[in-house]
Amino acid sequence: MNELKIFQKTESLHEGRWWEPMPDGRVHCYLCPRHCHIGEGQAGFCFIRVNQGGKLYSLGYASPAALQIDPIEKKPLNHFLPGTRVFSLGTAGCNMGCFFCQNWSISKSHSDQVRSTHIPAEDIVALAVRYGCPSIAFTYNEPTIWGEYVIDICVAAREAGIRTVMVTNGYVTREAFHDIYDHVDAANVDLKAFTEGFYGRTTLTHLQPVLDMLVWLKEETNVWFEITNLMIPTLNDDPGEIRQLSDWILQHLGADVPLHFTAFHPDFKLRDKPATPPETLHAARKIALEAGLRYVYEGNIHSDAAHTFCPGCGKLVIRRSWHDVLENSLRDGACPSCARKIPGRWTTTPPLRNAALLRTLEQAAKKYGALNL
Repeated sequence: MNELKIFQKTESLHEGRWWEPMPDGRVHCYLCPRHCHIGEGQAGFCFIRVNQGGKLYSLGYASPAALQIDPIEKKPLNHFLPGTRVFSLGTAGCNMGCFFCQNWSISKSHSDQVRSTHIPAEDIVALAVRYGCPSIAFTYNEPTIWGEYVIDICVAAREAGIRTVMVTNGYVTREAFHDIYDHVDAANVDLKAFTEGFYGRTTLTHLQPVLDMLVWLKEETNVWFEITNLMIPTLNDDPGEIRQLSDWILQHLGADVPLHFTAFHPDFKLRDKPATPPETLHAARKIALEAGLRYVYEGNIHSDAAHTFCPGCGKLVIRRSWHDVLENSLRDGACPSCARKIPGRWTTTPPLRNAALLRTLEQAAKKYGALNL
């Protein structure tokens, strides 16, 4: 476990969920498959779930270290409210140890090593309303580890007509899965590779829990979800592996789950690998389409494979440039040429009409002045 200096008073900490006391004074955190046994004054692998006085507390609750307004396509989500903005937030810490992490400055930090702002859950919703964002994304680091905060934001967001999005590595236990995802509207799950060797050596975790979580999403929730695979030269870009990954998605999740192949750039502890050539993404996309997947995208490069095409007649129905939507010709979620329905969530929730709630949210947002977002 990680030794941790805690500068907050115990009464200001938020007691966590998904834990149980152990006879020796440690606590067992079962939020994620690591099942950390955390000693007094220590933190779990994620850095932000701590044992104080034999209780588990979350240092991530109401303490975002990053706030930003993004295009929803940056998450990436191509079949969820295209062309809209999403109010994005993240905290310190992560429950994976990816050598290639591209947000390592916060995900590999302790809570006292980042500059965070205290923002209660209902105020996050107020800020999303203030900045005209129809959705909120839990992103930048792994939101599962601050699941208590995620849930409270989701509950407040639903009351205000705001959608919510998890951008996640999928490393969550069965015990916590429904507690979190029954409140969430959409997710992008990072399926980092399709071999246990990659997960064990390069992320310090395991593959099977992520596959299990994807099946739970498909079979047990109404969450709209898409999958991202970051392709790292020589580590997870073998054509045979890509075919296995594509076949598994087709068999267990179906042909309509969007799959994003994205380009790696050297970062954190993995600077000895080159950036992913565009040709690698093109080849992977071809393999996935040949396997039977209908919506396969390329990301982190300029490519025509950022567009959405109707699998029925081949018409280009959403044209994109990087994260910008240039044209969207869908009609009620269907192709304008052949009327084939394109799976996704295409319309926003109607604007908030509860005048009293709207006034409350406006007053809450004013506390934060003009955020530089």
